[in-house]
Amino acid sequence: MTSAVMDFRTSKLERSFPVTPARAFAAWSELEQRAQWNSPSEEVEIRYTEDDFSIGGKDVSLCLAGDHILAEVIGVYHDIVPDTRIIYTEIIKSGEGEPFGTSQVSVGFVAEGDETRMTITLQTVAVDGSGLLDDVVEGWTEALVRMEKLLG
Repeated sequence: MTSAVMDFRTSKLERSFPVTPARAFAAWSELEQRAQWNSPSEEVEIRYTEDDFSIGGKDVSLCLAGDHILAEVIGVYHDIVPDTRIIYTEIIKSGEGEPFGTSQVSVGFVAEGDETRMTITLQTVAVDGSGLLDDVVEGWTEALVRMEKLLG
């Protein structure tokens, strides 16, 4: 679907985990851990086809429902400070390669006593006239539920 209208939203999600910033950061930096929590729902599998967690590096993932590709997400890392922050951009496309939109994802890790407060700021633009803005927030909220189980 092609739309002349672009919709924008900035959303902030915060969670605290009973782990050190290094442990919370590892849930992002290590592909095996990221693959355990980084899905927008129980019905969607995330399959990484590229993984380069470094400044300038690229991740490419497919969002799959069975064998059907719901979306392809291409992420490029712009800033990584271990145990402190991650900033990257995502291009979100349909399974057929049509653009849905983009997001800048900024993740901060702050030690608070025996816990780590993680703040995710999503700056999203939808270019396809769909519900992408709501889908992004709902997907990240669900992914954080799985991260809570991983870091429990």
